[in-house]
Amino acid sequence: MSLLVNLLLSALPFGSPVHIPVQLAGNFGEPRPNHFHGGIDVKTDREVNLGVYSIADGYISGAVIEKYGEGHALMVAHPNGYTSYYFHLNRFAPQIEAAVRKWQYAHRQYACDIKFPRGEFPVAKGQLIALSGNTGSSQGPHIHLEMHRTKNDNLCDPLNFLKGIVKDRTAPAVYAFKTYPQPGEGVFQHSPSSRIFTFDKGHFQAWGKVGFGVRANDHMDGVYNNYGVRYTRLYCDGRLVFASDVNDIPTSCHRMVNSWGDYDHFLSTKIWFMKSYIEPGNTLPVLRAGKDRGIINFNQQRDYHLRYVISDVFGNQTVKEFVVRGEPEDIPKPARPEGASPLYYAKDNHFKADGVQLNIPRGLLAKDSWIQPRYFHAAGALSMGYSFSKASFPLFHYAQISIRPAEAVRNPAKLYIAMRAGMGAAAPASFCGGKYADGWVTGQLRELSGIYYIASDETSPAITQMNLNPHHLFFKITDTGSGLKGYEAYVDGKFILLAFGKNKEVFFCDLADTPIRPTGKERTLKVVAVDNRDNRHEYMTKIKY
Repeated sequence: MSLLVNLLLSALPFGSPVHIPVQLAGNFGEPRPNHFHGGIDVKTDREVNLGVYSIADGYISGAVIEKYGEGHALMVAHPNGYTSYYFHLNRFAPQIEAAVRKWQYAHRQYACDIKFPRGEFPVAKGQLIALSGNTGSSQGPHIHLEMHRTKNDNLCDPLNFLKGIVKDRTAPAVYAFKTYPQPGEGVFQHSPSSRIFTFDKGHFQAWGKVGFGVRANDHMDGVYNNYGVRYTRLYCDGRLVFASDVNDIPTSCHRMVNSWGDYDHFLSTKIWFMKSYIEPGNTLPVLRAGKDRGIINFNQQRDYHLRYVISDVFGNQTVKEFVVRGEPEDIPKPARPEGASPLYYAKDNHFKADGVQLNIPRGLLAKDSWIQPRYFHAAGALSMGYSFSKASFPLFHYAQISIRPAEAVRNPAKLYIAMRAGMGAAAPASFCGGKYADGWVTGQLRELSGIYYIASDETSPAITQMNLNPHHLFFKITDTGSGLKGYEAYVDGKFILLAFGKNKEVFFCDLADTPIRPTGKERTLKVVAVDNRDNRHEYMTKIKY
């Protein structure tokens, strides 16, 4: 983003979402497995039920209740073309709370993603819209604040708008760099392997094509949190070869973080090195490089002067330099993994073997790679189990998998594709969809290392009564097969809303918060649960209310 645009954004009338000093537990764009951190995490002094205020004029454009990982969330559309999102809330302002409850009863579901028309709920800058909380996938009380472009939903750095409420004179910390000699085309320090180096050595040797990555964290005044880096620039002999600006990220590009970041290294160390070159299938628009994609070709016998410049949104920066001497040497050819077949990032990939078909369209891979099929006997499965990578291998989007049952199918409507992380995995298998046609069950996958197989589910969900106090109705609903798809509850045939929180198997209700009026008489309570293969369980009992 240009300096002029930054200055214009900072001049717009945006304010703080809280009435306490703003400190951040996390910043925008921090790399996470399979996604970027989409906003800033505003600390709430480890408390809940702090006031949350609209950061600018606008109108409430949406509300979410436990539909995704946001917990309770609100969206405020602003007239400048951006929408602010507030996650992990406890409650909404009363008029919003009432509108959400009305929608839930009209649609007979608790989890929801509601859109409100323009002008129905106008808000002013600084107006109370909610109370803070710890709902959803939050690991502790805080407010997760996002900024989206309203027209395309791209994620933008909230500090573009809120720099005036956060003070920071602390420069990013830059720890080390990692080399990525291109297979069969380069070596660094006499090795074709990817390795880590510190900057203090100063002088290195290479030949051929080498990419680089950097380990760095941003920091802020007065707190000890580590943050992601906003700007990275890599220069070679004074020429800019790579730049990144973590801002304006399309939501469809979230999983490309696994390509920009060294995903394999993170899995083994929990430390991210962010690559300073672009893999050919990575279309993440926050990355910039020339036709060489940021890869440096050490093809002359001379010194190459490299310089990293790492900076934050406030202009604080750290510079690290090192010299690489180009020295000719033999470059070994890469070995083909045993039993592997090629995958191409720029082509549709179709893999077929006995009993399984895998279709990976172009655009789902960062670079050419290998598929390494393995076969397993999965207990209770109606097919062999299939895996396609020995190590974790996430795709950018969903691919299609089809598996043929190993025996005659009794009830095709109950079949589905299941996935386990490993044969010894204790967690229940994941539901990957499934439609039976022409002798195959077809579902979807985004991780090639999982073990996929056909399962059948003809067992209804289990409903366990925990408490029948009408002010503390409490049930547990579980499904050990395809997973719970939906549930409803009724008193004397009238719908009541059962809520849930972090534990998605626990459902609760206070009848005083429902349209059911007390009579002091015995009433009929019915709870209905349906799983992903449409197996249905109705539980009925009597309560006095």
